[in-house]
Amino acid sequence: MSIMFYPHEEDLGSSAIPAKLELLLTGAERYKAIILETAAKSAEANIDSAKRMTPRELTHVYNWQELAKLLRELRELPEQNPAGRLTKAGYLTKLAEIYEVLRGAKMPKLEAVRLALINEANQLKS
Repeated sequence: MSIMFYPHEEDLGSSAIPAKLELLLTGAERYKAIILETAAKSAEANIDSAKRMTPRELTHVYNWQELAKLLRELRELPEQNPAGRLTKAGYLTKLAEIYEVLRGAKMPKLEAVRLALINEANQLKS
């Protein structure tokens, strides 16, 4: 059985930052749908939800490496002029939206990361 990564690495290859953000958001939405569907099926089958999945049982995973690469790219963007700061703040806000979608996929600990991104974006705007 193969593992499906969301989003696909080949889609993110040489895209610009706005395109990467859109692809990561779309991938996060698809991943969330799969996770919630799987949770609903296990609830219907009365499977204990506290049981952790083993790596052998994983069929869908989110591509965290690409998300980390994009975050690193965003951190390295220049902040020397007001336009650069506003652009970077917009990108960070969009990245926070991606974390919000992933948080909805049964990952509540991502709320802290989302809040940190929003705070950083607000600091750049002011």
